[in-house]
Amino acid sequence: MTVDEVAEYLRLNRETIVRKARKGELPSIKVGYRTYRFHRDQIDEYLKVKAAVGVKEKKLQAERGRKMRLVTFAGGGIIGGLSRKEIYEGR
Repeated sequence: MTVDEVAEYLRLNRETIVRKARKGELPSIKVGYRTYRFHRDQIDEYLKVKAAVGVKEKKLQAERGRKMRLVTFAGGGIIGGLSRKEIYEGR
């Protein structure tokens, strides 16, 4: 596939595809000085891996959010169980 075909396939800008190919984020083969070629199977595999990583990241963020909420509100105060008045007074 050419850069334009991949851009249409992924519904991304042509320059985004070229940038990702240069950085090595998208699996590609460099042909000549400025031309890249892509295999559809490798692009599909890239999308599967990217989707799996995205699901894991969302789960981790949700887990962190739950833990932070538990820590933040435990003990009735924000810092170690102190009340707002105690915090403002510098205790």
